[in-house]
Formats: sequence, C-alpha cells, structure tokens
Amino acid sequence: MNLDHLNEFVHLAQSLSFRRTAEHFYVSRSVISRHLSALEESLGTVLLDRSTHGVELTEAGEAFLEEARALLCRWEQARERVQVLAGSGDTLVRIGYLRNGARPFLVRFVKHMTEHHPEVHLSLQCMGYHEARQAMEEHSIDVMLGINVARSLSKNYRSTLIYEDRFVVACSRTHPLAQREGGITFDDLREQKVIVPASYVSAGLGSVVAELVDEGALSEYEGLYQDMDLLYLKVQTEECAAFVSNMNAVMFDGPLAIIPIRDLDTSFTMSAYYHDGFTGSIYELCRDGLEECRCALANEAPELFCWRGVPGQCAPTEPSPQRVGVGEIQ
Repeated sequence: MNLDHLNEFVHLAQSLSFRRTAEHFYVSRSVISRHLSALEESLGTVLLDRSTHGVELTEAGEAFLEEARALLCRWEQARERVQVLAGSGDTLVRIGYLRNGARPFLVRFVKHMTEHHPEVHLSLQCMGYHEARQAMEEHSIDVMLGINVARSLSKNYRSTLIYEDRFVVACSRTHPLAQREGGITFDDLREQKVIVPASYVSAGLGSVVAELVDEGALSEYEGLYQDMDLLYLKVQTEECAAFVSNMNAVMFDGPLAIIPIRDLDTSFTMSAYYHDGFTGSIYELCRDGLEECRCALANEAPELFCWRGVPGQCAPTEPSPQRVGVGEIQ
C-alpha cells in the first residue's frame, strides 16, 4: 500500500475534484487518476464513480475512506513515536479521548504535563468509542479517557477515576427554558425539541441519553449531533435544547443557558484507562498528573465537581463501584 496514494485518495474523497487534488499535491490530474486506478486495482473494487456530471464515492469508497484515515493516523503516530525516541530519548504517551469527553479537563492535563514533565510528549487523538477500545487492545494508544464505561473495561484495564459528572440541558438565551436556570424537571422537556448524541458516533452515550428521553415522553428528539462543536451550532441556530455534560458546559458559558435537571439521575463518571503494557515511571507520572489536575480543578471550580453529593469534593483515588449505564457507554 502506497501512503502517497492513500493521502491523495482521502483528499479526493473530500474534495470530489481531481483538479483541486492535483493542485494540492502539485501533480497533474492524470497522475491522480493513475494512482487512484492503481489503488482500486489493488483493492479489487471501484472507489469513485466518474461521470460527466462529476465524481462521487461508491459505497465501497465511503467504507475505505474511513479505513484510509485510520491507516494514515496510525502511520503518523508510529512516525511521531520513532522520531521522538530517536531524536532525544524522550517518551511519547499516546492518549485517545472521546469526541464528547471533557475538554476543559484535558486542556488542564496537557498544560500540567508540559510544564512539569517536558520530557513526556503527549500525542492526542480524538476517537470514537469502538475505535478507542480497539486501539487499547492493539496497544496503539497508552491511555483512554472515557465516561461510564463498560464493565469489561473496568475489569480488564487499570484506571484512574477522575470525577463524577452529570448531564444538564443547554439551550440558547432566547429559548423558553432559558429563564429557568435554577432548574427544570423532565416534564418541562415534554413539549421541547431535544437533540441527543448521534448513536453511530457516540455509541453507548447515545443509548444512555436515549434511555432518558425515549420513553414516548418527549414530543420530538433527534440524534443529530456528533461532537460539541455541532451541538453548539445547532443549539445556537435552532429552537432546540440538548443534553450536555456539566463539565463541558463551561465551554458555553455566556452564549448558552445551562440548566440542571432536578428530578432525573443523569450522573456518570470520567476515568482514564491504561493498557497492560503501559507501566513504570511514565505511567506513574501520567496517573499522578491526572489526579493532581482533578483536585486542582475541583478547588478552582467546585461548582463543576460534586462527588457523592458534596460540591468541590475531589473523587477518591481508588474508585468505588461505578453506576454503569446501558451497554458500553462513551
């Protein structure tokens, strides 16, 4: 497999333009066409339909686009790791975080490691839940950050419990619910349009939120947001509300109204998981860094942390049995 051909295919699949792809790689359109044909021949299938009306991906092309992106990402990870090790003797730690994971905490952790342990290089990759699980099994990532995970993860991997979080409702400042920031009940959502995580992206997280709302109780809901950026856009531009984690809600402070749900248990936990080969002093540095960041953030923003009902209380180092939602939760 030629990596240059893979890069060209990904760009072509996104642009659907031989001209723009050729200009991007500083080659002629005939070269791009020849490389695509070679790729299709090696796979034994057609990836793009070409006609006088334009170019579009075939069903096989759409499937291979996802695989090609994953292959290129793995190659970049391998190249980065080798370059770090060969260049300075420093250590590379590969962290897979989920699309809707707590970004404010991740920012804090990266800053902590950069300041206190510059010899440890962090490679961050946004992943889907099943992709992250596979990466853990294959040891292509060292640490996985996830919420309300399946019991199999808790059983098979060491973990650091970071904090307990909960879902709240986000809506625009002009939404009818925006004036009720002191809290709402589930009944208040019955006549509202509520958007939830797309299950094909967020896997178990979508199932858990759907369990909260899909009881014939809500008049309308759509599983349409794939990440926090799309959620923010939809809530700002459409007359809808959305379930978001209380930790991620700090990113929307001001433009959106953040409303707690008073009569529904929406709690979950965030943890870091380590594959069995990730040991020694580097593992201990990362684990200690995660725990320090957890407690520091709890002290600075106690309203975000509510461990076992105590605001600002730092979660214990050794986790107690977690409440696990339906299925494998992202």
